Amino acid sequence: MLVTKHAAELCALLVNDLFGELPSRILVALFTKGRCTLAQLVQHVSLGPRHLRNGLGVLIQQNLLYHYTDPDTGGTNYEANSDACYNLVRSGKILEVINSQYGTAERDLVQTLMQLGYARVADLTHAFTSRAPKINGHTNGSHESSSGLIESKDHLNSALSRLIQAEILETVRPDSFRNPAEVYREIEADVTKTAPGEKASKNKIEQHMQIVERFKTFRDQSKALKRQLDQTSGPSTKRRKLQNGSSHPDPFDDDVELNPNVVVRVNHEKCLVELRNQRLADFAADMLGETTGHVYRSLLDLLTAKVSRCRADPLVGEENKGPQPSVTTLQIYENLSDEVKVLGGIGKAPKDKIDFDSAEKIRSGPYAYDSDSDEEDEPEVKAAPVPRGRLARAAAAAAAAASAKESEEEGSEDDIDAQGSHTHTNGDRSTKVKFEDGAMAKDSRLDQMRQHLLLLAESKHRFVRHCGTQGRGQWTVDFELLMDRLRESELDAYIEQSFGRHGLRLTRILREKGKLDEKMLPSAALMKKGDVQGKMLAMQMAGLVDVQEVPKDNSRLANRTLFFWFFDGERVQSQLLDDIYKGMLRCLQTLDVERHKERNILTFVERKDVKGKEEEVMTAEHYNKYNRHLEGQQKLLGQVMRLDDMVAVFRDY
Repeated sequence: MLVTKHAAELCALLVNDLFGELPSRILVALFTKGRCTLAQLVQHVSLGPRHLRNGLGVLIQQNLLYHYTDPDTGGTNYEANSDACYNLVRSGKILEVINSQYGTAERDLVQTLMQLGYARVADLTHAFTSRAPKINGHTNGSHESSSGLIESKDHLNSALSRLIQAEILETVRPDSFRNPAEVYREIEADVTKTAPGEKASKNKIEQHMQIVERFKTFRDQSKALKRQLDQTSGPSTKRRKLQNGSSHPDPFDDDVELNPNVVVRVNHEKCLVELRNQRLADFAADMLGETTGHVYRSLLDLLTAKVSRCRADPLVGEENKGPQPSVTTLQIYENLSDEVKVLGGIGKAPKDKIDFDSAEKIRSGPYAYDSDSDEEDEPEVKAAPVPRGRLARAAAAAAAAASAKESEEEGSEDDIDAQGSHTHTNGDRSTKVKFEDGAMAKDSRLDQMRQHLLLLAESKHRFVRHCGTQGRGQWTVDFELLMDRLRESELDAYIEQSFGRHGLRLTRILREKGKLDEKMLPSAALMKKGDVQGKMLAMQMAGLVDVQEVPKDNSRLANRTLFFWFFDGERVQSQLLDDIYKGMLRCLQTLDVERHKERNILTFVERKDVKGKEEEVMTAEHYNKYNRHLEGQQKLLGQVMRLDDMVAVFRDY
């Protein structure tokens, strides 16, 4: 697996920080030399076989290596798993999103599996049940309900079942430690092999389909337990509504008994789907408001319930060739938490200024990528007839959300009287703002939530697409186009921060026009020729843009040569990724240096008689120095997390 120099150093540093120097040295050798046997590692690492086996055992236990033993020769090959190594930096984000979406017990279980790498169900049962506090030989049941942690076998089986059905956890088998690319090559060789004297098959398409089906069968073996649980206890269709410690269903409703010999581990590909949902919901909240972000997150949870990975498997290509999944307004309403005040973030507009047809327009196909407005030639599907009062409220969301006042946005449904009006007192003058919300409470909340969906559909970022009329409207998300918009937004922010508004303007022109003669750039960018040349040269030195020389004749004189500037987006993103790896590496190296400087204080604080009583035990000088170190550490780790967000957008989502 090819990785850049800075990415390999970052992975080795993460492993060194969490598991020690020995596994890190082995990992560096595997990144440098590629696939190796134990005898080859002895030469590269200059350590004995006993030490190497200990280090390899740690790496295998943490799923950081691919390994395979050839049944014919008996030799074992080891190969670094760079994706698993990098995922160590995302452990905190994964635990945070698991806690918010599934609950405290599930977060506790995932955290334990992250520390162990993988574990048997029997070992997990023993570990969680043995920590329950006991009074007079009996388990204290009240402690469990207050903490939410797993302290009984039934609670553990229930949490395991939910996470396995959601694909957050997957089962482990011997082939799980093999490199998928190697398995694909073996299947390909087996399908295409011919007997002596036999001609090769000319039906390449049929062979390719057979290879893909066999590889999918191999890859989906880890979902066998999920399919079994779906058949016995039903699919996991609705997630628990957990916000700010709100009540949740009894965790022991499902009487599930799992095989104690089953081995499970965290499925990071599905965790990436959850992180992408959170990132897109935050993006929508930044653009349209927090309430709209909550509605969008509910929609994404429903759409991605059966999505196993963010990007298509590069070995088999695009798999979902069927109809694009969609959800209805009623399904989103049922999945939305009752604590979300859907009245917030919605504006009102007069009826005569609303285009009802545009507000309820249904688009059967994805948007064009560079479209910021409705295309004239786009096929249009008329919406089903809708009562005009509800239609006006829905269309008003797209027309006047930006102009709504905070006092109207944060009002609650309880403030609306029977006639559907608000009464506000401003000094001695009383004003009455009339809304046409005369429906029942449920219908009113449903209509208000639907306005947020229309806001998302009308946004220039195209968060959702209105694609049908069933269930008060059907909605889907074109993830590829949306992520292209998000990547473009992140890239624009990087260019503007590095080269200013003029640099961003020039790169946008090149992205739109393609290759452009340097003589046309000043007029297109409305800039002076000298400013354009200086800015373009600076960006060329940074690798953002490049120039192609086209001579008019064989003399190749400068005045007889055309210079075409162009912007290669894929190359810029790959270069930016390497720069981000380098930035993360420098942050973690700086943190190591700071920890070494304050090693005496940090060692003292780690003592059991000091933890929790630092201010009482330590002198004022040392305590202030310790606090300054914690502040610097928080800033460095925060920067690493922000850089990881960019890595996820450009590489994983």
